[in-house]
This record gives sequence, C-alpha cells and structure tokens, in this order.
Amino acid sequence: MEAIKKKMQMLKLDKENAIDRAEQAEGDKKQAEDRCKQLEEEKQGLEKKLKGTEDEVEKYSEAVKEAQEKLEMAEKKAAD
Repeated sequence: MEAIKKKMQMLKLDKENAIDRAEQAEGDKKQAEDRCKQLEEEKQGLEKKLKGTEDEVEKYSEAVKEAQEKLEMAEKKAAD
C-alpha cells in the first residue's frame, strides 16, 4: 500500500512538472509570436522606406539625365 502511495505521489509530481513545462512552452511560444509580429511590422516599415528611397533615386536620376541633356545641348549651341 505504501508503494502505491509513493507511486501515486511520483505520478502527481510528474504531472505537475509536465504542466509547468507546458505552461512555460506556451509562454515561450507567445513571446516568439510577439517577436515575430514585431519583426514583421519592422520589415514592412523598412520595405516602405526602401520603396520611397528607390522612388527618390529614380526621380533624381531622371533629373540628372535631363540636366546632362540640357548641358549637352547648351555646349552644342555654344560650339556653333
């Protein structure tokens, strides 16, 4: 009878430990999900910023191209 009580007590402790580990795992999972969400939001912000920068580069590249064309035309007129 004593052995059965000890075995039941051991099983109860095992169960409590398993519950604690499961709760810890759930907490870790939630933290990982929250971090993933935060990083996803950060990524979206950076992608938006990158798109804006690319658009700006394209705009300035076009302006430089136009300025070069005007300069070439002015140099041709000056040479004539």
